[in-house]
This record gives sequence, structure tokens and C-alpha cells, in this order.
Amino acid sequence: MNAIAVLRQTMWSGWTDLRIVYTPTTWAFGWMVRVLCQVVFYSTLGTLLGDPERTRFLLVGAAVFIAANETMMASASTTWERMSGTLSLLAAAPAGMVAVLAARSWFWIATGTLSSSIALLALAPFFDLDLGLGESAAAVGLIFTTAATNYAVGLCCGSLSLRFHKLRNVFSNITLLTMTAFGGVMVPVSFWPGGFQWFAAAFPAVHGLEAVRLAIGGGAPGAVLAQAGLAVATAAGWLALAAASLWWFQRNARRTGSIDFGD
Repeated sequence: MNAIAVLRQTMWSGWTDLRIVYTPTTWAFGWMVRVLCQVVFYSTLGTLLGDPERTRFLLVGAAVFIAANETMMASASTTWERMSGTLSLLAAAPAGMVAVLAARSWFWIATGTLSSSIALLALAPFFDLDLGLGESAAAVGLIFTTAATNYAVGLCCGSLSLRFHKLRNVFSNITLLTMTAFGGVMVPVSFWPGGFQWFAAAFPAVHGLEAVRLAIGGGAPGAVLAQAGLAVATAAGWLALAAASLWWFQRNARRTGSIDFGD
């Protein structure tokens, strides 16, 4: 089976998973209600401070990082093959598991982009953030970039979750909280000492968020593209780590005849 066929079948499996995770009703009245309430909560903090600029900063940060939040769920969904009992078959299959698991949770990119975009565009008028058609389109495109590049981070956490599946949510939550704290979501990255700024720059979503801020804040197109480029470049590094980790997992499973590493 060639790589294209493997990816096609894997992505169809992901689509099936998405329909199990969400129905239109649970997504709209469950997940999206939670998302909107979360973004409103953080944005209201700026309103209570009486600072319109801070309000808009919090609104954009909270809304855009919903995309990062959802793609970090790949840490858990990568382990679904283990739970369904098919991971051993993937380890033994000649196609290998890197391509399969890399595409396994693609749907988090789609739902993350949609959730984040709706939150930003729907709530912007209520917090005095005036977005024109061009700015809205740019924001959605860059939110997709944020989700797609941060998916590599979620996949990297997922590769660790295969070994220690009881910690699958711990890996993703610690990583997400780290990005939220230091990545310019609630306070500017420049607030932190230089070492923390360099650390934050390793995460694609930090650059994706900055690209959105620049795009809707009148930033130069070159600066926006530079941040988007950094998001893609850092994602390539995370994707390489994830691929190496998955390859090593498969190699070890074939060598030992076991997918268990001990928890």
C-alpha cells in the first residue's frame, strides 16, 4: 500500500472518529458554549480593569489559543489505537506507523480552526474589536496556520503517550499551560525575562498568535509572514521529533515483540 493510500485511509478513520466525538448538537451546544464562555471570561477581565487595549489583547489571545487547545488533544487521540487493540498490528504492518499516526488526529486541526475562528469573529463586536472583511479572512487563515503547526506539538506529546498512556493528558496539559503562561496569551511575551522568551519561541502557536495580532492590528505584511514562517519552521522541528519518536517506538516494538514500556 503506497503512502497516499495509507494517508487516505487514515484520514477517513479520523473523520469517523470525529463523528463519534461530536454530534452537531454536542459540538454546538456543548463544546462551543464552553469555548465562548471561556473567551468571554478572560476578555471580561480586561473590561473590569477598564482597559480597552488589554480587553482586546485578552480576547485575541484566548480565542486564538482555542486552536492550540484542540490540537493538543492529539496527545490523547494518538493512543486510541492502543485502546482499540490495533496498535500491535500497526507496529507490525509494513507501511509503518509514522504516516498512520501522523494523520490519525488531523480532525483536531479542522475543529480547532473552526472553534477558534467562530470565537474570535463572533465575540469581537462585543468587545469593541472592529474587524473588516480582509482582517477577518487573514485571521481565519492564520488561525488555521496556528492549528496546523501546533498539531506537530500535540503529535509529539502523543508519541510519548504511546509509551506512558496513563499520562496522555498530563503531557498535553503541561505543554498547553506552559504555552499559555509564556506564549503571549494573557501577557505579552516581552513581559518575561529573555530566557523565557527564547523558550516560548520554540512553540509554533506562539508565532501563530503573534501573526494574528499583527494581521488584525495593522502590522506590516512582511512581519505577519515572518511570524507565520517561524510557526512553520518550529513546527517542522516538532514534527521531526514526533516522527523519530514514533519510528523508535515501532522499532522497539518489533525488536521486543511488545508495545508495553511500563507505566
